[in-house]
Amino acid sequence: LVVAHTHWDREWYLPAGRFRQRLVALVDELLDGAASRHEPFLLDGQAVVLDDYLAVKAAERERLGEFLRDGSLEAGPWYVLADELIPSGEALVRNLLAGRAALDSLGARSPQVLYCPDSFGHPAALPLLAAGFGFPLIILWRGYGGRSWPAGDVFRWRGPDGSAALVYHLSRSGYELGSSLPVDARAAEARWQEIREALLPRATAGVALLPNGADHHAPQPHLDEAIAALARAAQPVADVERGSLGEFADAVEVAARAVELPKVENDRAGGSELRDSYGYTWALQGTFAARARLKRRNAHVERLLVRDTEPWIALTALRDGRADRRALLRAAWKTLLLCHPHDTLCGCSVDEVARAMDARLDDAASQATGLRDDALFDVVGHDPAAARRDIASWCPVVVVRNDAPRTRGGVAELEVLRLREHVNVGPGSALAPGAGDTHDVAPVPADLPSFTLAGGRAPFQLLERAIRHDRIESPVAYPYDDLVESDRVVAWVPPVAGYGTSSLPIDPAPAAELPAEPLPGGRAAGTPPPQVASGECWLDNGVLRVSIGDGGAVRMESRELSVVWDSLVGFEDVGDVGDLYTHSPRTPTITDARFLGAKLVYTGPLRGEVHAAWVLDTPESSARAERSSRTRETKLYVALTLDAGAPYLRVRAWGSNDCRDHRLRIVFRSAIENAEVWADAAFGPVRRDPVAAADTSAETPPPTAPLHRYVTLAGPKNGLTLFSDGLAEYEATPTGDIAVTLVRAVGELSRNDLPERPGHAGWPAPTPEAQSLGAFEAGFALLPHGERSDETIALVERTADDVLLPLRGTTLRSALAIPGATAGVELLLDHESEALHGALAFSTCKPTEDGDGVTLRCVNITDRPLRARWRLGVPVSQAWTARLDETRLEQLPTDGQDIPFGAGPRSVTTIIVRGTLP
Repeated sequence: LVVAHTHWDREWYLPAGRFRQRLVALVDELLDGAASRHEPFLLDGQAVVLDDYLAVKAAERERLGEFLRDGSLEAGPWYVLADELIPSGEALVRNLLAGRAALDSLGARSPQVLYCPDSFGHPAALPLLAAGFGFPLIILWRGYGGRSWPAGDVFRWRGPDGSAALVYHLSRSGYELGSSLPVDARAAEARWQEIREALLPRATAGVALLPNGADHHAPQPHLDEAIAALARAAQPVADVERGSLGEFADAVEVAARAVELPKVENDRAGGSELRDSYGYTWALQGTFAARARLKRRNAHVERLLVRDTEPWIALTALRDGRADRRALLRAAWKTLLLCHPHDTLCGCSVDEVARAMDARLDDAASQATGLRDDALFDVVGHDPAAARRDIASWCPVVVVRNDAPRTRGGVAELEVLRLREHVNVGPGSALAPGAGDTHDVAPVPADLPSFTLAGGRAPFQLLERAIRHDRIESPVAYPYDDLVESDRVVAWVPPVAGYGTSSLPIDPAPAAELPAEPLPGGRAAGTPPPQVASGECWLDNGVLRVSIGDGGAVRMESRELSVVWDSLVGFEDVGDVGDLYTHSPRTPTITDARFLGAKLVYTGPLRGEVHAAWVLDTPESSARAERSSRTRETKLYVALTLDAGAPYLRVRAWGSNDCRDHRLRIVFRSAIENAEVWADAAFGPVRRDPVAAADTSAETPPPTAPLHRYVTLAGPKNGLTLFSDGLAEYEATPTGDIAVTLVRAVGELSRNDLPERPGHAGWPAPTPEAQSLGAFEAGFALLPHGERSDETIALVERTADDVLLPLRGTTLRSALAIPGATAGVELLLDHESEALHGALAFSTCKPTEDGDGVTLRCVNITDRPLRARWRLGVPVSQAWTARLDETRLEQLPTDGQDIPFGAGPRSVTTIIVRGTLP
């Protein structure tokens, strides 16, 4: 079946604006050509091309919709053809929801196939995504094929949760096999022999797809004549027909029922991820560290939307049906999703594309933060317009929020704002002659707190003090600007309900009345909080002890495990003469970092922190043959942080990259040899073994892999989990090291002279900004634990929330009353030990797409069935199980504020609820 199509990289070797000009010409040709009506053409597997076209051709909306509705055009189901291994599972769901919404707005549907023609590998959860959106068929290319896999082009793929999908695998030439078909009979015969060799030996079900198109190609002229010539050449071996992608999906589904198909199961090493197409087609697994800073920023914005914006919006709707923010939330997600096309998020694009991604991330973060703050005002009952009218009644309070589905207390990170002076803006705001600029007001000494929290009942430790402007916004008045003291503190707070809030009033107190070190205060039960002890280069919180020796060796001791790591942190720098697709190392590899010293920065009692510095003599650049003999000093800084009572060590690394053509990594040494490696991924962790490719003639597999929130090295007696706040590439070595790429500096989009991947993977173009010169930063945490068990799996998941989503508090200076505590959403196990909480991982709490409820989703990350319940802060009137696409399935019983349910091993459970509005 010949399917005419274009593969449309929205931005790549050209920015999106230039490619849109070509897209408009292509779609205009399709709409205006009389011969193209009712002759299907696939606008790739994404709907963003429809939005891009209509952004400049709004008058064509109805005609475009007609072509989509009658099958002359096909698009979707994705909104963008995203990388599938870097985004979270929820981001992939939002991508499909946005694609469906874009098509719905035109009265159209996508073909019933999850079309993934060029993604650089596929997650183990892809069958779950297909089933969750009602797609029986997946079409894919990279990441599968060659001697490592069963022969043939059709197989059944089962994911970790048991979801299964039929998969059609493209030929070695992928989506370009049938491009530019000849009309001439002799040329058609020669071309048929190439196509026959590529398709027929693999035609497991007797049905094959011949994609007629390529990157940014317009429809082929005289295609019907070319298909007729090919059909004559193919007789009597095969019937050649023109059709749509939807027709091909129907045909392969029917044909597959009549044959025995190979199965790809979850028991295969790698958890049934598809990341190995070596010897078949390029897998391009070297992109996870290209433009690492942008990948880290993307992870931050994803986490902000999924865990710190959507839930508060959902709770607002569930509580009292206030303002419908779904359209604004979708706009924020669309802005982020425009960063997710594989050439954009993978970093393998020109510098203009990277700059555009940076700006979109700024925009998406601003939208998400604003939506969260507005929703939190509703949750705590704050009216900004009323507050602006009654400035004299303001009573500042710190509102602490818990972005986790379980009750948490203890150390919280707060920003405490206190008024210094009002700032006038506009006419009359000029300074009087001789008056000092408000920006130059001398700060209060940072060693003396000048306030209490909750009347002294919340012990705190001052970390930093600054002077800044703070604006109070109102929908009916100009902002009210003040110069404030901004204090960053950690405080010991009583337990806060899951997705709930509590309030800490800010009370003025003369500095002389408070000691420099806050007095221990009471927990909810009245016992003093744990404390961090410290010395010149050591910290101890009673659970862990960490120190830095005279030579710079970082030593960590776990009292619970009676295990000591004597040289925990190191660095590694190697030359890199590769491109944005493939790492190509050049020696020497530099590991001998010189220690510059360490100092104690925070002494406790709630947070202790030691800063240390090293220097690497890094070659200035690398050539084809060797690294430069000229070196620069690359200074590397690390902050080691222990919080009171925390079972993990925080590690923050930063520095400045002044060299080109190299890869810099931080190395964490677990000393667990030949460990099992479990890595977080979309909808649950997968076991990862190194890819042992059977054929490396065309591409050498890198030892690196995609990093989501964490990677665990599990030994027979104990293990160590590394959490990352967004960097996306790690390597786990047989000796027990976990190396995370801080900077990968290269200056070419594509090269054709790499021994690891001979040939151009993209169009050659200089990318000087991909050398990543300037500042870099990364955040990590290390959790020592026992052997891998259900309790350990749950501990790792709970700790991921504590590390990446700590209790946080912001100052509401314009509060007219002290808000009461609120309760939101909790995920509770039934009749299980406390140690198993976390075995059901929170995935989402969002308003439903139709606005008629709230979607709750969790993942059982263990291999045992679990009984659990969602507990909401309001009574529940109705609840249903649902698919990922929010299609309701079975109604569930409810019990007041609880929705009990069962979760099978490794299952993903989606529930839609309606609250009982007052």
